[in-house]
Amino acid sequence: MKKLLTFMIVWTCLLTLAGCGKKDMDYTMQNESSVAESVRETGEESVLIQNEDAGEGENAAPETKYITIDLSGVGEIHPKGDAVSPLTLKIVSEEENGIDFANEWYESKQLSLPMVGKEWNNFYDEYQYIWSGDALYIYENISGNCLYVLEYPTDKWYINGNNACLLDDIFYGISVTNGYAQPDSCFMFAYDLENNKLLWRSGDQTCNTMNFIVKKDVIICGYGFTSEKDYLYQLNLHTGEVIASLELKKQPDLLVPQDNMLYVHTYSYNYTIEMQ
Repeated sequence: MKKLLTFMIVWTCLLTLAGCGKKDMDYTMQNESSVAESVRETGEESVLIQNEDAGEGENAAPETKYITIDLSGVGEIHPKGDAVSPLTLKIVSEEENGIDFANEWYESKQLSLPMVGKEWNNFYDEYQYIWSGDALYIYENISGNCLYVLEYPTDKWYINGNNACLLDDIFYGISVTNGYAQPDSCFMFAYDLENNKLLWRSGDQTCNTMNFIVKKDVIICGYGFTSEKDYLYQLNLHTGEVIASLELKKQPDLLVPQDNMLYVHTYSYNYTIEMQ
């Protein structure tokens, strides 16, 4: 219950501080606001309207692809791939935080929370990601074209974080179950959206952080729970294999990189970690 309460506190804080992300967010969000608003209000209908308005021919919007990613009964999968060297992670400081709000610590470090959307259900990088109902809508920035509508199993406590990433038509996501360790839960996966194929699936209990970080060929994520051991994990971006782990005192929930430093907020500790 303590861990669940912590999640509720963190996300209540995020709701209160919506829009505190990157400085250039307002410009991007202005371009996306009409699309995002229509999705929040009408869901899939807005995608159909958008595609109809785009017309035909060379200027027509690309057809939206609706994909259901079925992960039921799928065990750990690791294709053959090049070996990847993990980053060297060194804990620089470990401070008890008295179970504080995540934003308080990040603001003291002059950092933004990793969520960069104006609402609880959207965020962006090179693309705009918007959760509506049980589906994740992925848009092109600037043009507003909806490329994909994805459905896959994950606990709804976790859809209000930037826990998805599209890179070169490969989608990286998290399937999370809130609670103690159990089979087929809390893992990352990579999915080839163009060929409709699951590429890899990490082991159980490798990820239940609210966000993850892609740094070159490495994914940094984390897992932990009340009476279980808590770790930062590094995964091979191309195979999903765990290539390194760093034990922490409490479960990592939010990860913020800046330059060669990683700032990790947990239930009751704040970690500053050097990355090399």
